[in-house]
Amino acid sequence: MSSITYAIMFFFVLALAGYGCHTVWKIRKQLHMLQLNSYFNQRYLSWLYKKKSQVFNLKELEPLIALIGMFFYEPLVVLILFALIYFRLFLIRPNSPEKKPLVFTARATRLFVVSLAFLLIIYLGLFAVWWKYGDVWFAVSIGFLVFYNFFLPASLMLANILLQPVEKFIQYRYFHKAYRYLHTLSNLKVVGITGSFGKTTTKYVLTEILRHKFNTLKTPGSYNTTMGITKVINEELKPIHDVFVVEMSAKKPGDIKEICKLVEPQYGLITAIGEQHLETFKTLENIKKTKNELIESLPACGIAFFNLDDINSQELVGSAKCRVISYGIDAPKLDYRVLDLTLDEHGSSFKVVRSSDNSEAIFQVPLLGRPNIYNILGAIAVAGEMGMQLSEMVYPLRKVAAIPHRLQLRRIGGGIIFIDDAFNSNPVGSKMALEVLEQITGQRKIIVTPGMIELGTKEDEYNKVFGEHIATICDYAILVGKKQTLALQRGLQNKQYSKEKMFVATDFAAAKKHLESMLKSGDVVLFENDLPDNYGDTI
Repeated sequence: MSSITYAIMFFFVLALAGYGCHTVWKIRKQLHMLQLNSYFNQRYLSWLYKKKSQVFNLKELEPLIALIGMFFYEPLVVLILFALIYFRLFLIRPNSPEKKPLVFTARATRLFVVSLAFLLIIYLGLFAVWWKYGDVWFAVSIGFLVFYNFFLPASLMLANILLQPVEKFIQYRYFHKAYRYLHTLSNLKVVGITGSFGKTTTKYVLTEILRHKFNTLKTPGSYNTTMGITKVINEELKPIHDVFVVEMSAKKPGDIKEICKLVEPQYGLITAIGEQHLETFKTLENIKKTKNELIESLPACGIAFFNLDDINSQELVGSAKCRVISYGIDAPKLDYRVLDLTLDEHGSSFKVVRSSDNSEAIFQVPLLGRPNIYNILGAIAVAGEMGMQLSEMVYPLRKVAAIPHRLQLRRIGGGIIFIDDAFNSNPVGSKMALEVLEQITGQRKIIVTPGMIELGTKEDEYNKVFGEHIATICDYAILVGKKQTLALQRGLQNKQYSKEKMFVATDFAAAKKHLESMLKSGDVVLFENDLPDNYGDTI
């Protein structure tokens, strides 16, 4: 090893600091993407493949330039260049705002700490190699640092694998703590709600109805996985609660079965089933089987609720081993039926008839669109079978608020109306959102959308059809993402949609800026879908 001077030591520390700043930022960024992919390495790997040109940016190999200093046998030159390049990469790093920021849950924190431990071990190894073997091996170690940073997602997946036994043990402990506690609440009624769409709205509406008669707890926000529900049970569910309304989501077959094993619902409702999340489920049949795990888990004394206007839900009715309650608008022989339906920008007005006692009530609800009628009616059916009269539900439903980002109407200055349907999008929901847009009185109908995602091999086909629907209803279309919206653009072109009535924005910030520049009094704007941070043309 060449003699170590104060200058060399200073720039050695500075080089590690610059490298550390950029690497820690990258660890945090990739941890965020892993979290958005539900900590599944396989899903994260698929995402990496799709985004490989952005994740594995060749600019991050620029620090290799520092090795030219070794041609002059000058470690000091290597360290200075190495430090300068990494500080520069850190300062010019992409810093786009996050729609759903990284949440440092206990699991994310463990992964972050293990990743930092990897980095510390590498630092110690680098110093040991340089101290023992001299400048040539020091240069090799510098090269290793660069490639470690470049391929950092691999080390994050390794950390995820190493922590799997720990995570499973923690999940097992919390699961059984919640399971044991639930079994002490012998009088608690549990309602399970699942479906491809409409779950959250149905949950909120049902809770709003039930709370006027029962002490009711619902799973908040998007707490719809096993661990999320476990957290709610352990921290929020109390002996005073009469009803627990549980939203159930699935990323893979078996997920809903696992939730049902935990909460053991007596009531199960499937809102509707459609081709959503085909990227993970692959086929509609797999989606049906997974949603039906809720119905299969119900006891013989339980009640299963089906929207019989949904053809995919109809197919599951025969598999129920308990009492079945049906609801809808058009299907024959329904237990709960909507009549005299009126829809406008103020919400909906309709009559509900219950066949068991021929009771009926007229409802006025400030929620938009036909999709919400099914969500409301499903909630009415569950509440009705839990002992509430239709007349008792009229007032609660009149006061129910729109769920954020789910066909939520907002009026702003100048007579402009925004319809916020940005939470998610699917082939059925996107078409119905356009129907809502068409029903509202206004001068110009404008849509802002990146299209639909997670539809697997059918994604382009469905987005093309979506583009064709947009062309028949919208006076202007703002598409978000140049690559993301290619199929939408083809659909618009199939309907000879004028290019002058279309703007393709690079991201949502550019879309918003363009929208603001063109808005006029009387415009009605639909925001349909908002991609999470792990989608879109940039990360």
